[in-house]
Amino acid sequence: MLDLMQNRGVRLQGGVINMNLAGVANAFAIFQLSNFGQMVGVKTFRLKRIKGISAAGANTDIHIGTGVGAFFVPMLPALHTFNGLNFDFVEDDLPEVEFAADMTCYPDIANVTVQVEVEEIG
Repeated sequence: MLDLMQNRGVRLQGGVINMNLAGVANAFAIFQLSNFGQMVGVKTFRLKRIKGISAAGANTDIHIGTGVGAFFVPMLPALHTFNGLNFDFVEDDLPEVEFAADMTCYPDIANVTVQVEVEEIG
């Protein structure tokens, strides 16, 4: 039988980030990889939940990945949000992707607030 507990990590929540600028050049760091000087090995994390509210004035997509501008690497398909409504994508809604760098995000239209929950492994 598959041991589902073998890769379980610690659940952490990121801060509440108001993405008040749009576009890939303005990608916001929504979760930063743990950094400890005496850490042995590399920590990684998986996105388990993203929630927030869109006050963009129109329906918009949010893009999650790593990097900024020309160095942005999308890690998930774009998530569609509806103007004026909150959203909550849980782990059953999200593909299981492991990040080894800071998670960044940008909306197509400004004024979307997000908060993430991740499972840190390592």
